[in-house]
Amino acid sequence: MPGFELFDEKEIEALADVIRRKVVHRYSFQGVREGIYRVSEFEQAFAKRVGTRYALGVSSGSAALYVGLKALGIGPGDEIITSAFTFIASIEAILECGAVPVLGDIDESLNLDPASVESLITDRTKAIMPVHMFGAAADMDAFREICDLHGLYLIEDACQAVGATYKGKACGGLGIWGAFSLDPYKVITVGEGGMIFTDDEELYKRMEYYHDHGHLHDYNIERGAEKKACLGFNFRMSELQGALGLVQLSKLDRAIEAQKNNKKKILDAIGDVEGLSLRDLPDREGEIASHLVLMLPDGDAAMRFKKACAEAGVGCAILSDNTWHYAKHWATLREGKYYSRVRCPFDCPYAEDMPLYRPVEWTQTEDILSRSVMFGIDVVMDDAKIEKIVSGIKAGLKAAL
Repeated sequence: MPGFELFDEKEIEALADVIRRKVVHRYSFQGVREGIYRVSEFEQAFAKRVGTRYALGVSSGSAALYVGLKALGIGPGDEIITSAFTFIASIEAILECGAVPVLGDIDESLNLDPASVESLITDRTKAIMPVHMFGAAADMDAFREICDLHGLYLIEDACQAVGATYKGKACGGLGIWGAFSLDPYKVITVGEGGMIFTDDEELYKRMEYYHDHGHLHDYNIERGAEKKACLGFNFRMSELQGALGLVQLSKLDRAIEAQKNNKKKILDAIGDVEGLSLRDLPDREGEIASHLVLMLPDGDAAMRFKKACAEAGVGCAILSDNTWHYAKHWATLREGKYYSRVRCPFDCPYAEDMPLYRPVEWTQTEDILSRSVMFGIDVVMDDAKIEKIVSGIKAGLKAAL
């Protein structure tokens, strides 16, 4: 990661083509666009890749999560179980629906622990949303079993796992819907954008209507003549993003293969080290190798490791300090600094105290993250960069173990 490492003349030409034709809106200007719809082409190509009937391009991964939840009818008082280790957008999308995020512990995959979920289910729970963190799938079989038992939706926050698979099936297509992010930090990028996948035709229609002010899209008539199915909002993807996405999608396998090779070179150079382990993934072959996470015996060892790496000129992060992804650090959430467009229309405990989430502490998560150190894996890494990382890791291990 990230996908812009592979930008070249193909992306430039794809964008230039859209600009030369002067049609940047994904739906309008039928009279001059000569039947060319780049976003639609991107959606169709991505749906084929993931193996779903439908894909909907939207303006961001955050929008993908929100639109998907709205299409399911998630609303005030509903509870969605997700992970305490994720990106804040997972939580914000739930809150924007007026619903309540319930955050479970992670296991050593760094994804939501199925064993932590059962105790969090209440009569308000509507869905479980595992997050495929750092490019590797959560234990989807276990979550599907739980959802089937309790009559819950299984949805996927696959925003960090574009191109990942789980037991031979593409992430994003494993639940009632799945969401990808295509922002500048992802393995392929359109600048800002997202994609939602589903096999459910009715659900897809609700998403499509909602993401564009409720329009009943008809390419045979001008946009102003279209009828409306419902109220909605604007989360459209532009033709520029669609064109860029088509080129980037064609490079996805190349990017993942490069990351896997780079990660393998590092691990091969380190070898087996007593006291050191990797993430316990339910499908190691399916990860996209966007990150290397090393697990040490305890937090003190992790701090010694990080200090020695820094002294060797190699930066790494202890995941318990990760303010981007660990709910422990989200003061704005704890303090209720949140502006919601949706409030409970009835007397319920969430009406005045949004947002609420529980539990407020995650002992297991803290233990795992405090002894986990992380390195980002680029698509383009020359031997010198790999050797430097290996040297830093070896210095860190010498100090830590």
